[in-house]
Amino acid sequence: MKFKPLMKPAGARAVFIGSVIALAVSGFGIFSYSIFRPNPPSSAQTPTAQTDTVDAISALGRLEPEGGVIKISAPSASMAGGLGGSRVERVLVKEGAIVKANQPLAVLDTYQTLLASAMQAEAQVKEAESRLAQVRAGAKQGDINAQRATVLRAQAELPKAEAEFLKVDAEYQKAKRDYDRFAALYTQGAVNELEVSNRRLALNTTEKQRQQAAQVVEQAKLGLEGARQTLSSVAEVRPTDLQQAEANVQVAMANFQRSRAELDKAIVRSPSDGQVLKIHTDPGEVAGNDGVMDLGRTQQMYVVAEVDENYINRVKVGQRAKTTGYALPGELTGTVDRVGLQVRKNAVLNTDPVDKTDTRVVEVRIRLDNSKPVAGLTNLQVKVAIQP
Repeated sequence: MKFKPLMKPAGARAVFIGSVIALAVSGFGIFSYSIFRPNPPSSAQTPTAQTDTVDAISALGRLEPEGGVIKISAPSASMAGGLGGSRVERVLVKEGAIVKANQPLAVLDTYQTLLASAMQAEAQVKEAESRLAQVRAGAKQGDINAQRATVLRAQAELPKAEAEFLKVDAEYQKAKRDYDRFAALYTQGAVNELEVSNRRLALNTTEKQRQQAAQVVEQAKLGLEGARQTLSSVAEVRPTDLQQAEANVQVAMANFQRSRAELDKAIVRSPSDGQVLKIHTDPGEVAGNDGVMDLGRTQQMYVVAEVDENYINRVKVGQRAKTTGYALPGELTGTVDRVGLQVRKNAVLNTDPVDKTDTRVVEVRIRLDNSKPVAGLTNLQVKVAIQP
């Protein structure tokens, strides 16, 4: 039996040539894909970016001056010599003013009365010193001795009378201001007629006391002039008289120092250098729970960051931090100055509705390198990134 080929030689050559061409095209495609395909992301770069994000400790925070906001309160009523709350008579600074330590910030309405008391105490010191000088100088028998003592007493009585007049006059001026204020409130319907009548009665009473004090001053002047005209010799002094005179001087000096301390309590002073942030009490108002004004040492600003309790073990003093915020002029840098010792609920809330609103945090204080751009932004909410 004779074998027959499946195809003719011409057909076999065509099939062979087609197969060669197909293999060539397939090889070229694989080569092109391997050359021109896009490169995948580098596996060394991605972990690095993730590591940076994880290492930075993010938190919300607020700006505040060094030492926080200081509330300047008025002295208590017992210290200021008043019967009610401390009323501010004058405010000596404006919001934003830079003040120095011990600088007067406001004056209370008890100042004039306490000033008169201090002047009276000073006059009593002079009287006691005059008596002591008389005792130390020795004495002679006769009318000159007795009359010299009368002159010394008259000399001391005059400034006492003048100081008493100033005290009563200050009370009269205060009563007059109260009456005018209540009379104005009565016309507005804010108080009743009885309260106005009480202020009018107080005004009339202090006016009569003022007139009597003026008469006492005139009598003291006449008494001093008469004593000088009849001055005579001094009497002999005993040791017990000297001891008593020295004790009187010490008592008078103690009373004078107490009066000066009470007078100083009628002046509200700055406890340190700083800037006036907010005035809470205007002239004529009684200082409330917010005090007279707020003060801050804005020359050095801090960021109080609220770090989640789960990450606080990664925060150390000396670490660097970056602060950002919509109201900031740019990115601010600083150094962790103190890590808090208490875990509490967060006070700064995120505006993101899906974020946690009840987080237990630890306060971390960050000292800014440059405080000038944010000196006027106390309590501003910011974002903080603490670097490892």
